[in-house]
This record gives sequence, C-alpha cells and structure tokens, in this order.
Amino acid sequence: MKIALCQINPTIGDLSGNFEKIKASIEQGKPDGADICLFPEMTLCGYPPQDLVLHRHFVARMEHYLQKIVALSKGIAVVVGLVRRNLDGGEKPFYNSAAVIEDGKILGYQDKWLLPNYDVFSEARYFEPGREMKIFQVKGVRLGVLICEDIWQHAGYVTETAYSRDPVEALKELEPDVLLNLTASPYQYQKPHIRIKVCAEAAKTLGCPVLYCCQIGANDQLIFDGL
Repeated sequence: MKIALCQINPTIGDLSGNFEKIKASIEQGKPDGADICLFPEMTLCGYPPQDLVLHRHFVARMEHYLQKIVALSKGIAVVVGLVRRNLDGGEKPFYNSAAVIEDGKILGYQDKWLLPNYDVFSEARYFEPGREMKIFQVKGVRLGVLICEDIWQHAGYVTETAYSRDPVEALKELEPDVLLNLTASPYQYQKPHIRIKVCAEAAKTLGCPVLYCCQIGANDQLIFDGL
C-alpha cells in the first residue's frame, strides 16, 4: 500500500482555499500511484478554528466541502481532518474528526478521544470526546485512525493533565495493520525527536507501522513544522 502524507498549510477559516489545497494533493496522489492521501488534523478549516466553529454556517459549509472531497475520491482513499456536528447527544456540539473516504463513499468517521485543554489548546470548550474506536478496511488493509493527542497519552508525554482512557490500548484490541495519525502539533524546541518517540511507542504496542501527518505553516502565534 502506498500512502501519501499531504502535510499542507491550511489557513484558518478559508474553507474554499483549503479545499483547493486538498484537491491539488489528491490530484497529485492519483498519478503518483497513492492508495491513500492522508491529511492533517482539521485540514478543512485549519487548526485551531476556535470560536469560528460557533458561527451558524461554518460547520455546515465544511460539510459542503467534505462532499466535494468525496467526489474527488474516485479510485483513491482520502483521510481528512474536519469539524463535524455532534448528533449523538452529550455536552458539546461538535466532534474533532477524521473522515475516511474511499472511491466516492464516506466509510465513516473516527472522532478524537483526548481533547487537550491546557497551554495553547482549548478543545474541550467545543468538542465532545469520541465514544468508539473503529477499524476501516481499505484495499484489504485494516486501518486504525487516531488524532494528535490520542497517541501522546500512551507514550507518557502528557504531563499537564490526566486522561482516564488510552486510545492506543483501545485500538490494540482491534488489531490494525497500519495506524494513521492526523495531527496539528505546534513547534517546540526538540519536539521532532519527541514525536518520533511517541510514534515508536504506539508502533511497539500495536505491532504495526505508524504514519504521522502534521499541519505545516503558521497561524497567528503558532508555528507548525510537520515532523
């Protein structure tokens, strides 16, 4: 299986511009022979969108552009980060999600379980924690999908808070062949070395490769450096 890591630079709130960057990556991935195009966390809206998600039409417009991505997925799979509405009940109105798409169909969503609410992060203000861990079958390969913080707890690098669940351990029970991690991890000195350790711990526990796709560029005071 060939997986294209599409580490693009989205602009917060620019849904049409971000869609065009996603489209360009998919159109490059197809002739390059990619089976999957993997994008970062919240690719469609840019990270962090903060109170933009509370504007009445913002998430609805994201759903519109998601359908345009679905239409582009003929002959290829796409895993893309977005905000989606929470229709399951609970306290918060949205999920921080990854949409898994293949050949013109949405196979499903993996919602982020661990929502950081410290330092520069305020995800618990907007998002409901994910309830279920899933496996997605793409071209005979069992894909596990986790979003950013969901792999950090397992490696012991989250010191600012304590979570009651470990998504990596939950995913282990489902026996994935590959783990895809969508992330928007801001730059810190020596952080690339730590990210490698975080992925290595998940790979060791799951017994499978880990592919990590991070946002690049800068939004306001945050810089995103890929790996």
